[in-house]
Amino acid sequence: MFIPHRTDIQWEYFGPPGPHPEIEGVCGRRVRIIQEKSFSKFEKFLSTLMKAPKHVNRDLDDLNSLMWELMDGERNFVEIIQLMDSTFHERMIPTTERTLASIDQLVNLGYVRIEPLADDDPS
Repeated sequence: MFIPHRTDIQWEYFGPPGPHPEIEGVCGRRVRIIQEKSFSKFEKFLSTLMKAPKHVNRDLDDLNSLMWELMDGERNFVEIIQLMDSTFHERMIPTTERTLASIDQLVNLGYVRIEPLADDDPS
């Protein structure tokens, strides 16, 4: 079994709470991921000259925001899929495919990593 876990990227909550399961540490608010831009020397010069922002804000929708909250390294794929389905019902159909596709996209962006579940059985 594998567990999705957020990387050490900066993020924040914004907006009012939306649908969410009654779980400690889960508030249902929207999530904004704040990613630092990486510039070449020339791009850095231009960005300073133009006073361009040094980071990109990526606002997640309510579905992905809840999924982000649930990917705290404590829940496996099955648990996250079940919580997403019980929270959003028909909005998530097909739940498994949509959840896995969203997690895959976050992995490809470098925001989430997948870790194997620590096996308690040494055999």
